[in-house]
Amino acid sequence: MGTSNLYTILVVDDNRNNLFTVRSLIEEYIDAQVILADTSTKALHELIKHPVDLIILDVHMENGMDGFELAKIIKSRKKTEHIPIVFLTAACINEEFKRKGFEIGAVDYLTKPIDDFLMINRINVYLKLIEKERKMNVILQEQAEELKRARDVAEAANRAKDVFLANISHELRTPLNILFGATQIIKYHFDNDEMLDIRELKTKLKTQTQNCYRLIRLVNNLIDITKIDSSNFALNLSNCNIVEIVEAIVTSVVEYAQLKNIKIIFDTDVEEVILACDLDSIERIILNLLSNAIKFTPKDGHVFVNISTNNNLVQIKVKDSGIGIPEEEQNMIFERFKQVDSLLTRTNEGSGIGLNLVKSLVEMHGGTIKVNSKYKKGSEFVIEIPITKINNNELHEKGANNIFSNVISKIDVEFSDIYF
Repeated sequence: MGTSNLYTILVVDDNRNNLFTVRSLIEEYIDAQVILADTSTKALHELIKHPVDLIILDVHMENGMDGFELAKIIKSRKKTEHIPIVFLTAACINEEFKRKGFEIGAVDYLTKPIDDFLMINRINVYLKLIEKERKMNVILQEQAEELKRARDVAEAANRAKDVFLANISHELRTPLNILFGATQIIKYHFDNDEMLDIRELKTKLKTQTQNCYRLIRLVNNLIDITKIDSSNFALNLSNCNIVEIVEAIVTSVVEYAQLKNIKIIFDTDVEEVILACDLDSIERIILNLLSNAIKFTPKDGHVFVNISTNNNLVQIKVKDSGIGIPEEEQNMIFERFKQVDSLLTRTNEGSGIGLNLVKSLVEMHGGTIKVNSKYKKGSEFVIEIPITKINNNELHEKGANNIFSNVISKIDVEFSDIYF
């Protein structure tokens, strides 16, 4: 016997002695709650009160309706039509009698006097069928829920695709329109043999160059997320001093930050942390976070970059005094094609790809990234990467100057959506 009843069996008989005999027999051998009813009315009342798995029903009841009539009512009700009924009878069972019971919905007959062994075995057979049905219902329910989840995911992906197409269309159209407009102005002056002011020409060329960089950045991001999705993006790992790399990247963007009078402060709790990383990916990650920090920080603000270690992790923090991210939108900023409310970003360009790519690159290093932010109080992005080394033990010493030069060539692309 289990600690709780697995099944509920309703026994209906107008002979109380029969009721108690059947209950005692069932409770001795089967883990079931047995409910007794000595009239059809009481039986219907119990069916309303309790979920019942099996009904053992006496056919010949003298008080009120007989077993056949009660079975008809039970099978006519939506709530109880599924419950198997085993008829209990002392009468001689002929074929006509059997046919009548089976037409009503009975699944079996048991005769009195009761054969204990036969009754218990028959009941066990039906309870096993009930258990199989329960398990099948659970499986069907799980499958239905899985299908619903899959449908919800597909619908969400569809919506994300629509948002993506809208954003990408804007991201492509905006720089192309600017490029076309600047080209048309220059062409107009040349077609009319007019001299273009050298300062205006420089401005137009600068605008064209910046928007070319924007297109390059967009295409690069799209190519990389496609490679990551198809498992065709491979990290080129080497043992590097992550402190030196991050410091060189921060130093390289100081001049750009100063154009908005934003102060960038780099600080580290450790002088050297050697770990296996992909240098290009680390540059991409840090430049993206710095680009966002500068983009969303108003003039005269500040950006802090800090490096520390925690157990066997290196922790890189990029904190700004910018506009911040509303709490309800912080969970979505790493999702692809998602951006925070347009009220926050309407003056800043973005396709909703950058942070998703950053997250993917961090995770490919076995790390994590999270954001701590308060609306109008600024944001802090925290990266944690395991301190591991590749087997060859060779230190990739590119040097701060070389890193600086390498990053400078990428800043124009990564910062192309910031207008100083």
